[in-house]
Amino acid sequence: MDDGRGGGRRETARELWVAFDGWRRQRPFWGGTLLIVAGLLTAYLPAAYDEFLLFAAGSFTGSALLFGGSLVVCGLLVFAVPSLSSVLGGLGILVATVSLFGALGGFVVGSVLGGLGGVLAFAWTPPGERDASDDR
Repeated sequence: MDDGRGGGRRETARELWVAFDGWRRQRPFWGGTLLIVAGLLTAYLPAAYDEFLLFAAGSFTGSALLFGGSLVVCGLLVFAVPSLSSVLGGLGILVATVSLFGALGGFVVGSVLGGLGGVLAFAWTPPGERDASDDR
């Protein structure tokens, strides 16, 4: 049913977007996304700019990779197991806070984004529970 103007592609894109939107609404999407972005920033920034720091080269690189990897894993698990979002969100907040001391928290930006993502994941409730609490 393609009329030559991309109507079939547009319809396919619309169907994919509807499917993605349904998937996104079933999990703490923004909390997990912010945790992943925070993990990438926490791991990358200290490793990339350690020659500009006044500390010994490589002193923050190992811990930056550890904390950044932990935040990325928390974000991915929030997507994979939304029922554990409160536990993983709390763990994300803890790792983001500790990364301030161990890896400069991705120059604080990663730590702030990790804390925000952890709060969003912690506060998320499944759509069925949200509807039930509105009826009370």
